[in-house]
Amino acid sequence: MAVTADIVLAGSTDTTGASFEIGDLMIMSVMSDGTPLDYLVEGQRLDVGVPVSVDPVVLTINYAYRLHDSFDGILSNGLTFTWPYYCGNMFPCKSDPYDGLSFELELIGIPLDMDVIYPTSILSDAPSYMIGWAVGEFDYIDLGTTTDGTQVGVYYQPGEEIDATEGTRNLRDVMEWYEQTYGEYIFGEEVASVSVDWGAGQFGGLEHHPFWHVASGSMSDQSIHAHEAAHGWFGNGVRITCWEDFVLSEGVASYLAARSLTEVGGVILGNTIWTLYTSQLDRLQSSSENKIAWPDSCNQVDIIDDGLFGSAPYMKGAFFLRDVESVIGKEMLDQALRDFYVTNKGGYAGMQDLLDEIMTHTGYDPTLCANAWLRSDSLPVNGICDY
Repeated sequence: MAVTADIVLAGSTDTTGASFEIGDLMIMSVMSDGTPLDYLVEGQRLDVGVPVSVDPVVLTINYAYRLHDSFDGILSNGLTFTWPYYCGNMFPCKSDPYDGLSFELELIGIPLDMDVIYPTSILSDAPSYMIGWAVGEFDYIDLGTTTDGTQVGVYYQPGEEIDATEGTRNLRDVMEWYEQTYGEYIFGEEVASVSVDWGAGQFGGLEHHPFWHVASGSMSDQSIHAHEAAHGWFGNGVRITCWEDFVLSEGVASYLAARSLTEVGGVILGNTIWTLYTSQLDRLQSSSENKIAWPDSCNQVDIIDDGLFGSAPYMKGAFFLRDVESVIGKEMLDQALRDFYVTNKGGYAGMQDLLDEIMTHTGYDPTLCANAWLRSDSLPVNGICDY
């Protein structure tokens, strides 16, 4: 479990320090160009003295990692799960969602009778939690190539072929629709859903683009595959400014899953997904769960401890966008989403930035609608989202 991380920092003539989150990593050495550097481990933080340089500086950090079984790092079953802020248990990192980085990755020591699925490089800036891998026994189905040349597939575990085939029946067309409607995919020329075993009661997925993970119990669910694919545009392709903007990632992805499957799979399939969403929204409103999808702050909320990770950003975000669509029409909403993505891809933005884009592009001010859906415990009254 030994790792070498080469971290490339921009050159600086006035800053001589860098800090990283390291969780429970065991730091062995820190060097640059073969020269040992001063460093200090303070709890879960690594502070490094960085040479003054106008050119980029490469920090070579040798360390060892520990295995985790609470979905907070590198798991003992061969999977990774670092969302939302556990990247420090995998590599020295910055977990702030706005802070993007590109990757090159090589895994060694994989058992000969096992497969490992991971990207060897991610060249566009991505959130720290996006990098991940899955070790296990996998079969593969080639689902075809999009018009833009993106190869789409699915990796499934033994006995899952029927579920994997059903769940990804429209995935190639969904990817193509995203590309044609919102813009180019920036994380490579090959994508796939990857089945992972998260244990009893598992469901959903995790946006490890370009090989996003889907719980084995959800492999037959087309909406999960479409949702995780959508994060290539919103959540990963455009990172969120702070965790309070979580709805910009999950609400938009939920809306796009239903929308894309309606476009490529037909109205009946789309209506089925919206009916499922309605049931989830009803359960949310009758529960004691947090119902605020977009807190009125930034960097003040712990997404886990304060309950923001729940149904509210997913479902209330999706229904907010559906109401906006009903007012301004699909074409104008699509163009606003496309302009927002093209402007911000590879960077970060907040939910307010999306509202501003809608206003700028369409003349419709979605503020009252957004407040009613996203910043209220209750559901909006009819007509509040109208012009």
